[in-house]
Amino acid sequence: MNKKLLGSLYLLFAACLYGLVGVFSRFISSFGSFSQSWVKSSITLFIISIVFLFHKTIWKKIQKKDIKWFLIWILPASVQPVLTFLAFNHLPIGVTYFLTYSTMILGGILSGRIFFAEKINLNKFISLILLFVGLSLLYASDIIFIENIYVLFALLAGLVVGFWNTLTKKVSAHYSEFQMMFLDNGTSLIICFIGFLILGEMLPPVVGSSSWFWIFIFGISLTLAGYFLIRGFKNVEAQVGSLILPMEIVFGAFFGYIFLGEILKSNMYMGGLFILVAALLPAINFRKK
Repeated sequence: MNKKLLGSLYLLFAACLYGLVGVFSRFISSFGSFSQSWVKSSITLFIISIVFLFHKTIWKKIQKKDIKWFLIWILPASVQPVLTFLAFNHLPIGVTYFLTYSTMILGGILSGRIFFAEKINLNKFISLILLFVGLSLLYASDIIFIENIYVLFALLAGLVVGFWNTLTKKVSAHYSEFQMMFLDNGTSLIICFIGFLILGEMLPPVVGSSSWFWIFIFGISLTLAGYFLIRGFKNVEAQVGSLILPMEIVFGAFFGYIFLGEILKSNMYMGGLFILVAALLPAINFRKK
């Protein structure tokens, strides 16, 4: 198979798996917000450890100049799964995807400007306008929705992911993807386990609860999504990949309807469409003839 086609399929599979995050979050709702996060991280770490044992992956010592970037990259993202879990369990799944993607775009553009001195070109400027139009449509028919704290959690989670995505460039050239995934999940496990202890959360019973089955499927799914993401971007250009990944929004809304019967108001679908276009626009390269 053509490498570019294969890479595109990998990215499409990744977007599909990420689109299941909302449904999985509902299936494991008997877990606490911190417990579900550190348990998922444990599953991912176990899988990556097996990869290290049977695959020739070099573990590099982190250079002193990179420690700062690792901390800026990892620490805020450690609580992002907690925020998205709470949002998915208190808001419609499709709306949560729309909200997180809106601030993810904003976070990516701001991070590029702050840390990489990237210019805000016409595409990005139009993208920001479409972003705010989309958010306005989401809020158009429900004033109480604006006051919902879980909306804030979804927006904050998306902002963190936007910075996380771009800040990987600061260290990804020197360290393997699996090493970065291991450090990322290891830090999240530690921080969320501390939160789990402080709040006194309880794990659901192993017998008589389907949550343990689904959280293992969830952890494996996220690990596969990360793997497909890495493999995909090795075979396609970054801009092409950036055009495929926003399909996660479409998959998320589709799975919310199929598995949970969620039907959103028409203004929310219209707002989501504007946000989807806003996500695609910065990756499109308009060339002069």
